[in-house]
Amino acid sequence: MSGKEQNIRGSQEDNRIILMKRLCIYVTYDHENRVDDYIGYMLRHLRNTVDTLVVVCNYQNIAQGMSNVKPYADRICYRENKGFDAGAYKDVLCRELGWGEVEKFDELMLINDSFYGPLYPLEELFQKMYQRNVDYWGMTRCPEVELADKNTYESHIQSYFLALGKTILRHKRFQQFWENMEYPASFMQTVITFEIGINQLLRQLGFRGAAAMDLCSVQWKLEKNQNPYLLYPLELIRDAALPVLKRKSLSLSNKRFDNAIGALKFIGKACDYEICLIESHLRRGTAGVNLMGADSFYAAHARIFIYGAGNYGKNAAEYFAYKGWTFEKFLVTEMAGQPGNDCSNCSTFDRADIAEDDGIIIAVGNKKVFREIVQLVKKRCRIEQIYNPTDIIW
Repeated sequence: MSGKEQNIRGSQEDNRIILMKRLCIYVTYDHENRVDDYIGYMLRHLRNTVDTLVVVCNYQNIAQGMSNVKPYADRICYRENKGFDAGAYKDVLCRELGWGEVEKFDELMLINDSFYGPLYPLEELFQKMYQRNVDYWGMTRCPEVELADKNTYESHIQSYFLALGKTILRHKRFQQFWENMEYPASFMQTVITFEIGINQLLRQLGFRGAAAMDLCSVQWKLEKNQNPYLLYPLELIRDAALPVLKRKSLSLSNKRFDNAIGALKFIGKACDYEICLIESHLRRGTAGVNLMGADSFYAAHARIFIYGAGNYGKNAAEYFAYKGWTFEKFLVTEMAGQPGNDCSNCSTFDRADIAEDDGIIIAVGNKKVFREIVQLVKKRCRIEQIYNPTDIIW
């Protein structure tokens, strides 16, 4: 094929992607009924790539952030948070729009608010996936999993970003899947019923699927029950050019938190995306266990101690290094059984020299242990000296 023929073919494919009639259903939930700026950024970029954008708020009204939705959405729907994102998709497909309307589109995109992005132009990703000539696709693929119901499920494409082609949209079994689906009552049930269920159905019907992470030459070393966006956030963005960073990867509970910090550093240097969109959202404490809101606490205290020397504590120290902060020591209740920490930088709480202008960050995930530590610290320190980076209620 000549260079001219390649250019013509490439131009035709680009035009076909641009002209493709896409329906996007974007679902968001926030306990304060707020739509953060990172969502507005995502919707603005989606607006350039989809024909119809339906934003579903799993709450009754937008208390703050309407400017992040109204300029971009063709329709805004409000509903009870029944069935999580799966329930929202069901209501829009089966009731708000109906299949007669859905069948007019060439592609359906199901997206939720659990990630930041796009870190790269979405058009580039659509072009790559179009060239794969598949019926449906997503960002990441989960390996075989064994869930709480004790059943083992095959590898599947994760559902936080799914694109489904027109042949699927017109298939009666696909439509029946949504009509018959019961509203999931828990997150785990959502994974089984919706994420795994839709993958199983599409495979049974003979549709071909792909994950964007598979386009990369990286050999993803994933064992059963391991999550790619928790283990490899940096590699997914840097090497596989995925345009998203999952919020959960920035939780102190993530065992590869250091990798997620590496992803943040890379985004700041190499991507046309403002890190402040991520930090302002995390500062609200709405994205899991994080330290993004600790800036004022750090500035208000002469020294900082990190209570907890396990996974949470180590990740807290990793975040301190990312911010260029320092801390005095790790604190523990007792030294016995501490997992491989440098004892020169670790002290039992009862022996620590803690002044009135010092602060203590309690980096522990177990609720019972966390509350026991709080009660212990309160015997020596004022409540203002304690920082809670978790969602555990004291």
